[in-house]
Amino acid sequence: MTENRKTPKQKRGREAESKIIKSAQTIFAEKGYAGARISDIVKKSESSTGSFYFRFKTKEALFDFMLDQYMEKCREAINELNSQTPDSIGELIYIVVCRNVELVEMNQGFYRAINEVSISNPQVWNRLQDLSQELSQAVIDCGRPFKDEVKAPDYEQAIRQATQLMAGWLANRASHRVSLQLIDEMALINMLYRATMGILQVYPVSDCLNFKN
Repeated sequence: MTENRKTPKQKRGREAESKIIKSAQTIFAEKGYAGARISDIVKKSESSTGSFYFRFKTKEALFDFMLDQYMEKCREAINELNSQTPDSIGELIYIVVCRNVELVEMNQGFYRAINEVSISNPQVWNRLQDLSQELSQAVIDCGRPFKDEVKAPDYEQAIRQATQLMAGWLANRASHRVSLQLIDEMALINMLYRATMGILQVYPVSDCLNFKN
């Protein structure tokens, strides 16, 4: 549990907290973590300073809670991946790309904050690296039945490189305030899908439009 946070017990309290989180996403996207002021977040959420401090003692406590939420959502996506039954390595990669795009679109503002904080806070960086390794391992395990489709010399290394490229490109776009909405979502997914399949050296590349997600 995140320290310095008051857990809401009633629906109204949870709704107020949700508004603060969404407002923080917006302010972080506009001003970055260092430039974001609690007063800006409070104003955006149409809340009050007292309401904010009742739930989060500091801006750092708010960030820690948002990071915990983000990590939880990512791990839920990884667990869902383990329950998937794709028919090919291409379908697996398509599923992973779609989930990554979805997560980044939901947390674009927070990515800028993560980028800033992780530079000066090794613990945040280490948590993100651990998460990246978990994703890579899940893709490696789920893709083993289709290992022969991958022509790259080292299957596991290629998967790790491919997932890092995919996640890193998306995070870099989001952290530098380049909206993913400027690119057609299907075109974005197709680009990342084909780039990932290229790293894996899977030929020919199946059209990802044939997959259902």
